[in-house]
Amino acid sequence: MEFGIALFSNVDAWKTVKRAEELGFSHAWFYDSQLLAPDIFISMALAAEHSSKIKLASGVVIPTNRIAPVCADAFATLNKLAPGRIIFGVGTGFTGRNTMGMGPMKLSAMREYIRVVYGLLKGETIEWEFEGERKKIRFLNPEFGMINLTDKIPLHISAFAPKARKMTAEIGDGWITFSASTDRAAHEVGEMAKACREVGRDPKTLYTTAFALGCVLKPGESAASPRRVREPRRRRVRWRWSRCMD
Repeated sequence: MEFGIALFSNVDAWKTVKRAEELGFSHAWFYDSQLLAPDIFISMALAAEHSSKIKLASGVVIPTNRIAPVCADAFATLNKLAPGRIIFGVGTGFTGRNTMGMGPMKLSAMREYIRVVYGLLKGETIEWEFEGERKKIRFLNPEFGMINLTDKIPLHISAFAPKARKMTAEIGDGWITFSASTDRAAHEVGEMAKACREVGRDPKTLYTTAFALGCVLKPGESAASPRRVREPRRRRVRWRWSRCMD
């Protein structure tokens, strides 16, 4: 089992990430919610510069908010700053799209987006459709060393519904979910394990991240204190699938 934190992107987030690393937390997840918070990649870059071990993850990038080549370039740049410590977390969108009056995007569109971004991150030449035309694109000069395509950037997918869980089992390195209760978490783990087995995958090979709401109380502070009630959704708990299945 591993524990991490999750926080809204902000230019001072690196201070929290640095302290989390010092305390032994394994991951720091950054929410991608434009119009509510500063840009996720700027916040992650600052955290990369001020840390050395903790993994830095998007939690999660919303495909419609950035075209695929731009997103791939941002991750490849972060991977240069923090080699092997970057995670590509992606989802169909909730808060990040609601800020613009939109609902979640189609799952098929997200899968296509992942194909393009991940293909570029693997150094491949990818066929990509944009403005009604299909073009072949790739990183033009990765050998210059300005970005990092060598160290793998794991793909973690936010998935709650059956079709999304199946897609995660097929192409994801990790699965992201929210846990409101232990009973609900156990149910979700069981459903994801079922999805893995249906596509011929061992569930223990899928890294699982569960986001759980929480607040760190001060010594003697009541759980009903005004500060606790006002506390924003900053603290998150994460654990690994293999531990859940033990």
